[in-house]
Amino acid sequence: MRCIYLNMYKSKAGLIGLGQWGKNIYRNLEKFNVVEKVYDNNLKILSQFVTNKTKIANNPDELILAKNIDSIFIASPAITHKEYIIRSLLNNKNVFVEKPLCLSLDESHEIKKIASQNKRIIFVGHLLQYHNAFKELKNNIQLGKVGNLKIIKSNRLNFGSIRNKESVLYDLTSHDISMILSITKKLPKKVKVNAIFKYSKKLADYINVILYFEKNIIAIINSDWISPYKEHRFSVLGSNGSLIFDDVKDWPEKLIYNPSIINKNKKITYKPQIAINVKKHEPLKQEIEAFLQCVENKQTPLTDIEEALNVQIVLNMIEEKLKEDYF
Repeated sequence: MRCIYLNMYKSKAGLIGLGQWGKNIYRNLEKFNVVEKVYDNNLKILSQFVTNKTKIANNPDELILAKNIDSIFIASPAITHKEYIIRSLLNNKNVFVEKPLCLSLDESHEIKKIASQNKRIIFVGHLLQYHNAFKELKNNIQLGKVGNLKIIKSNRLNFGSIRNKESVLYDLTSHDISMILSITKKLPKKVKVNAIFKYSKKLADYINVILYFEKNIIAIINSDWISPYKEHRFSVLGSNGSLIFDDVKDWPEKLIYNPSIINKNKKITYKPQIAINVKKHEPLKQEIEAFLQCVENKQTPLTDIEEALNVQIVLNMIEEKLKEDYF
């Protein structure tokens, strides 16, 4: 039986985009009983998936211009994000947009300006910020579990949809940048980049990024949508051990503390790993509920326009380095 949280929130939402991830968003919006209209340019998928035919919109204007809708969820291709976000803001809608926010730093600044002028919420779908394992990882860092931070590593590898309008940088790496910046609280001073362009001359299919921060903190990112195996692992190495968040593992093993360290003599002191208890919960449900709460209570989201802008700044740094080294 499908669980529906009746009348928890007053917000009424429209959804643009019913692709693979858009379907998951729609499922959760229905649970919260807030979805009014859904639009996708693939009418066949729309009619097959949305059982209540009164919720099917024939065009995005039916959502964006609707007086009874206060929030727009955007899960359409990234190249369409800017247009839908700005039109929604100009029509006094709060916006939940799947990552990436958009595809350029200039577009990000334009969106921020319009959101500020219209006093509406921009909430960006940096999903892993709402994952209980990552929240617990950050909590343990704040409690001093790993000591002084040294190295952050993030691997996001799998066979995935090879896109024609955005590279693996925007599709996958944006998640990791968001996570890293939430830990460092600072932008990197310098970046290094390696990339593989297998199916396009301009859009990377694999990317390796090294970010250099103050206090000698280094972050290493590997993003790959042509990997024959799946790895979604994020780790933080400090002076007192490491925390490893492995999202491929079952919940009891998703977050591990490894107290083994490399001492000043470059020798490794091995100690047994310890699993950290993490409450099982669907991150997307928590993310959508966080947005609805922000709209209801007029609160600033964790992944607001400022957070998204910082992510976009780092994406732009990486893009500029790619142009310098490869084009």
